[in-house]
Amino acid sequence: MLSKLESFPQPQRPTALHENLTEHFRISRHVFLVAAPVGACVGAAIAGYDYVVNVLLWEHFLHSFPPLVLCLLPIAGMFLTGLILSVFRVASSSMADEVVLAYHKPGAGIDYQTAVPKLAASVATMGFGASAGMEGASKWLGATIASFIQRTLNRVPRLGWLHGRVETTLIAGAAAGISAIFRAPLTGAIMGIESPYKHDMAHESLIHGLIAAATSYATFAFFRPATPYFPIHFSYQLNARDLLICIPLGLAGGLASHVFLGLLARLKKVWARWESPRIVKTTTGGLIVSAIALAVYQAIGAPATLHAGLPVANQLLNGQFALGTILVILIAKLLATTFTFGTGGVGGLFVPSATIGAALGAIFDAIFHPAQPGVFTLIGIAAFTGASYNSLLFAAVFVAEASGSPALVVPSLIASCTAFLLSAGISNSESQHHRRASDEAILSQFVCRDWMTTRIVVAKPEQSVASFMDRAVYEHSFQELPVIDEHGVFRGMASLKSVRAIPKEKWDDTRVSVIMDSAAHTVCSNHSMARVERELALGHHDYLPVVDEATDQLIGILSASDVLRAREQARESNLAPRAKVHVVRPIRKEERPQ
Repeated sequence: MLSKLESFPQPQRPTALHENLTEHFRISRHVFLVAAPVGACVGAAIAGYDYVVNVLLWEHFLHSFPPLVLCLLPIAGMFLTGLILSVFRVASSSMADEVVLAYHKPGAGIDYQTAVPKLAASVATMGFGASAGMEGASKWLGATIASFIQRTLNRVPRLGWLHGRVETTLIAGAAAGISAIFRAPLTGAIMGIESPYKHDMAHESLIHGLIAAATSYATFAFFRPATPYFPIHFSYQLNARDLLICIPLGLAGGLASHVFLGLLARLKKVWARWESPRIVKTTTGGLIVSAIALAVYQAIGAPATLHAGLPVANQLLNGQFALGTILVILIAKLLATTFTFGTGGVGGLFVPSATIGAALGAIFDAIFHPAQPGVFTLIGIAAFTGASYNSLLFAAVFVAEASGSPALVVPSLIASCTAFLLSAGISNSESQHHRRASDEAILSQFVCRDWMTTRIVVAKPEQSVASFMDRAVYEHSFQELPVIDEHGVFRGMASLKSVRAIPKEKWDDTRVSVIMDSAAHTVCSNHSMARVERELALGHHDYLPVVDEATDQLIGILSASDVLRAREQARESNLAPRAKVHVVRPIRKEERPQ
């Protein structure tokens, strides 16, 4: 076993301040030279996307056709969606979920070849009035742009100072897309880092997401109106009674989310088993969505289930519907959104979910009469979306940003947290992970053979203590050595602590077998580094021998520095282990295990 200095030659250790400054400079360089420009690109792209869907298509249809014709437009939209997906052989219509999957599996990434047809399919779904929102496509478009830019930069060796993890930049792009379409930069950043996990965050992307969201919002506002989603005309003051009612509202949001996501999952399974061409499936879904819109139009005099539903949510906020009408909107919007996405529609779930939540909250407004009319409508949005997206933060922040009332964060957090707890981890994203792997779980994925040192200085049982001291201390500066017999079988660990019990004048006559710890623990090459850490933590020895499982021959050795290297590499390379490389000098024949 080589000395630590010889095995890992390093310059003098830099100070903690120097290390912190270096790391912060590296992050700042990537944030301002990559994430910020990515956010600007995404903001411009989302502005164009928003203009095509909402101005060229939907607003044009609103001004050109009567309500009865508008109710029939989803049939055409879903037909075009199915046609585009079929012609270009797009395997999955998922958008926001694809971003989460690409984050967890960066090797696979986003399929750029399907980007244009998938984007066109989302325009068809939303532009023709199916019950879908723009945030899913915006999140996906932002992530696609960011991923493409980062991968391109990483392939150019001369731009090494702009290289970075694709997953980090991807989440920043997703945050930028959400920020622009929501007109809410903080919401975009928080939603971006919350989306990969149900009970955790992609915290390494926070600063990148914040800057990208800010530049994206600023760029979007240059091209398109940046009006808030839910403008209110009052300044909300906290009220104890309102806060108490937020708890049952949160429970209602959680239960409604279970119903919605359960119906959606069941419909997807039924539609997947239906052996028909894709275009037939999506067109049938469009027929059902149109039928729901027609039924609602006949019932309340307005096609309230069409498109994302933002105007309807604002009408609910302003108290323009009676209790019976609110119930109709709640049920119909839930069904329309279920059939839009359950039958193959392409787009986002958030704004339709916000409309469902607004209807749920409007029921509480009508029954309990809060301190300010419309408050529970806004809180209902946080409750329902918080449960559907497994969010503790972004749903509440969204309500505050979209309404311009910071005080609404408090009741929104109470409702969204209550709904989150009741959601029990059920999510509208199939690719969300429960939480980030713990350090123990990360180390459990690494095996000893990839991290052990195989060139080892050893002692022999018949060797004298004096010879051991010369070899271990004076020649190699070790505190202990593994002891092997003539067949290379591990027999124990000999350390300086044991030598202290032997008088120096007896060193020449005392054998290593007398001082060695024959009960020293060992591991095999297929054991995990988590086990190595636990064994070393016991403090019996500084090194842990690795032996052959069948013969007990010594084949390697591990130390705490190897565990630390495994931890660092796991974080740097997204849990992808690589074999350790040591810089070593040639070993003399007598230093090799026999």
